[in-house]
This record gives sequence, C-alpha cells and structure tokens, in this order.
Amino acid sequence: MPMKIFPHLRPFRSPPFRALFLGQAFSFLGSWVQNVGQGWLVYQMTGSPFWLGLFGFAGSLPLLLFSVPAGAVADRIARRRIVILAQLAALLLALLLGLLAFFHLLSLLAFGLLIFAIGIAGSFELPARQALFLDAAPTDEIRAAVAWNSVLFNGARWIGPVVAAFLIPALGVAACFWANALSYAVSLGCLLRISPPSRRASAKPMLHSLREGVRYIATRRALLGQAAMIGCVTIFAWPYTVLLPFFAESVLHSGPKGLGLLISANGAGSLLGSLTAAAIVRTTPLPRIVFGGIGLFLLSAAGFALCRSFPFSALLLGMAGFGLVLFLSAANAFLQENAPEELRGRVVGISTLLFQGLFPVGSLFAAFLSRFWGASATVLLGTGLCALGAFGIAAWMSSGTGQVDASGNRR
Repeated sequence: MPMKIFPHLRPFRSPPFRALFLGQAFSFLGSWVQNVGQGWLVYQMTGSPFWLGLFGFAGSLPLLLFSVPAGAVADRIARRRIVILAQLAALLLALLLGLLAFFHLLSLLAFGLLIFAIGIAGSFELPARQALFLDAAPTDEIRAAVAWNSVLFNGARWIGPVVAAFLIPALGVAACFWANALSYAVSLGCLLRISPPSRRASAKPMLHSLREGVRYIATRRALLGQAAMIGCVTIFAWPYTVLLPFFAESVLHSGPKGLGLLISANGAGSLLGSLTAAAIVRTTPLPRIVFGGIGLFLLSAAGFALCRSFPFSALLLGMAGFGLVLFLSAANAFLQENAPEELRGRVVGISTLLFQGLFPVGSLFAAFLSRFWGASATVLLGTGLCALGAFGIAAWMSSGTGQVDASGNRR
C-alpha cells in the first residue's frame, strides 16, 4: 500500500537496496563528521584559507586521477568486493588519523598524505558503490534510486556537521576521525549481509573500456551538455565550501559550533532538495529541474558571499544546498538513466570525475584567488563564471543544428 501511495519509495521493495541504503547512511554520516573535523583542524593548524583550499585539493585529487579508471574496474570486478576492500582501507586510515591527532603527532605533511590516501580508497569505492546501489534497485526505478542516494548524502551533510560541532568541543577533533571509522564498520556489516547481484563482467581491454565509456557520453549532445554543466559547477561554484571555516571564524566570528551549524544549514537545504527531487524526478521534465536548481544555487551562493549576518548566512547556505541538489539529482539521473548496465560503472566514474574529481581544480581556484582577493570576492567571481558557463552550455544544447538526443539520434 505505501508503495502505491508513495511511488518514489518503490526502490525499497528490494532487500539488497534496503541493506545498502542503511550501510551508506552510516558511511556518509561518518564521512561528513570527519570532513568538518578535518577542515577545523587544518584551520587551527594554519589559520589560512589558502591551506583549506590546498587540503581540499589533496583530498579530492585522487578522484581526478582515478575515478574514470575506477569506473572501468567496477565494470570488470565484483563491485561489492571493491567496496568492501576500499571501505576497510578507509576505516584503518581514519583510525590512524584519529590516533595521530589525539597525541598531537600530526604534521601538515603527514595530514596531507593521509587525506590523499583516504581519497584514493574513496576514488575506487565511490563508482563501485553507486553502481552497486543502482544494481540493487528495480530496473525501472533508476531515477528514484539516484534521488534516494542523494537523500542519503545530503541527510548526512545535515546531521554530520551538527554531530561534529558538539564532538570537537567535548571530545576533541580526534573523535571525528574515530566516528568515521565506526561508521565504516557498520557499513561493512551491511555489505557482508547482501549477496552480490550476478552480472556479466566486461572482458574488453582496460583502455578500450575507458574509451567506450567516454565515447558513449561524448557522442550524445544531451549527455555531454549535462556532463559539462556539472563540471562547470564543480570547478567554479561548489568550492566555496572549502572556505567555510574562514567565513565562520574570520567573517561571522562564530567558531567551530558556527562552522558546524553553517555546514548543517547547507546540508539541511540539500536534504530538502534531495527529498523534493525524489518526489518529483519521476514526473517532472529533468531540464526544468536542472535549470531551476542551478539558478537558485548560484544566486544564493553569491548572496552568502556578501552577507555578514550569521542567521541570514545560514539561510542562504540552506537555499544554495537546496538548489545545488535539485540540479545534481536531475543531471545525474539523466546520465545514469541513459547508461546501459554494462556501462554503468564507467558512466558513474565519469560523473564522479565531473562532480568530485574536478573539485581539486576548484579548490586550487578558491585557494589562490582567496589568498590575493579574499574569500568573498572568490565566491562572487566563481558563481559569476559558472553562470556564464551554464548559459553558454544551455545555448549550445538547445541549438537546432545537428542536435543529438540522449539516444544518440540526430534531431
């Protein structure tokens, strides 16, 4: 009965989907607790927005380097096995990071190397986990599964920073890393309870597999346009998040609790956006969601850069999160809905590259500009460049000459 009343709940008919959903809920929550602790520790050690951007670069660089090959690996090797090994590695690294932070043995170099190592594990885990998540959903519910994955991610963005905001003053920043290790343990327990879906692995050479995935998107204008728009957001607009510790401490004067609440406000808006996407993505044209979401996100992020009131800053971050997630949910649903099962790992890998793998480029953009122009001007310039890029991509996608639809057919 609930499935008939709420059709967006239909993916939960699958027991493996439910188990993966629960495991990912804990894993995402722990990751966001660690993200807040990591950012706060970097800022306490350096007092510089430049170093915040540089550590954002170190954590995301592996996604830039490995996410596309990792997507090809996910189409060749059992996806559950990849996720288990990667999460086990991340668990051990988080434990080590917590120990070094607790005993005050963490230098900037060691910190950066450990963050980079966790990023390597994540670059292989993420495409395999997302593809496994979609494999576990009913075949006619890909849009809803993508939206529910977004609900998980953004629910953790809302709750995780609040947990970190109270953990850091009460138990110290090391507790954030240990909480992440515990979340991986719960996730691994859920993974071990499911049977991996049977599928036919690709036997093609690795380079051929990589070219095949890239060619699939590159030869379809609608897919290529959506992919380019995700990349534009990632490079120019989304990296404002690495500057939030600077805004919390030096602009809004709110300390670690203020940082946690700002990130949580952003996460609350993102959660509301992902729940909205889950409810409407099956019936609303995806382009309408894409352009409405990106417009709201850019306007809100630009407003945050100019705001000096903590309550209004939190509100604007919530609106920015809502718009960004509407955009990303619709764009990713479009990409993955049009990916055949045998190419799903590679398409997810390319999507990961565009949304998170390019984040180190954006982090460097934010780091260097903030060093010379300040954090507020950096956010304003980034949102302006993203708006120009999105407008140009939309014009190219809607041009009538030789347009190619999602199936690769000329219109």
